[in-house]
Amino acid sequence: MINRRKFIQSGTCAICSGAGNAIAEPDYHGCILAGTEIAERIEPQETPRIYGLAEVPISRGDLHGSGDATFDRALSVTLLKLSETFSVLPGFAFSERIRLNAFASSNQALGRDDGSVVFGNPLYREIMTRREHPEVGIVAVCAHEFGHIAQFKRGIHRILISEKRVKRLELHADFLAGYFAGKRKLEMPEFPAAIFATTQYSFGDDNYGSVSHHGTSTERGEAVVAGFNSAYRERESFATALETGIRYAQQVPL
Repeated sequence: MINRRKFIQSGTCAICSGAGNAIAEPDYHGCILAGTEIAERIEPQETPRIYGLAEVPISRGDLHGSGDATFDRALSVTLLKLSETFSVLPGFAFSERIRLNAFASSNQALGRDDGSVVFGNPLYREIMTRREHPEVGIVAVCAHEFGHIAQFKRGIHRILISEKRVKRLELHADFLAGYFAGKRKLEMPEFPAAIFATTQYSFGDDNYGSVSHHGTSTERGEAVVAGFNSAYRERESFATALETGIRYAQQVPL
């Protein structure tokens, strides 16, 4: 039997505090934000609604930890491992103002060069009520968001956003999350990598035709499995997996 902390620890991407104004869609997991959508000010900004996102202002006092200091310490080690695997270093914080969602942005409002990731405390609490390895479900969401940071850093969002639709970009982030799960499984055979697939499966949606459609449950789960196989079976480097994931996402119909 392995305890909870051993499952989520693997490695810093610190759990940071900061200030900003963010735009996020409260009903969808894994939103991406344009670089101008987190700022030092809390006043609303006029931004293109490319991603169909809704405004959620965030102030300095809204950014903090999960509420469980022991969990946060363990998570910070895993975030470091994510940073090393994806070659990114974003700022990271939890916020009560973000509902059932988490988001990534290329903006440096949280003090890191590669952008910012904010995880909604309500989403954290919802996942932690799940029966099987909920702490690994939290890591799955973080891996998806760090995948977005990797996309921003390498300009992949310019390749995979088509007709203003983010579906392929989201599935590519799911692929990268699966890649991280595969790497963890190689390092620790008892790691419950399937939780990554079931977590992303649970966030699928049927909003066909919407620019914010992230993919159906089946598509999201399958993207995680494809990424897992890239790492675990094919033993691809991260650079190769990025390209494999792009090809995978491009063949999925919008």
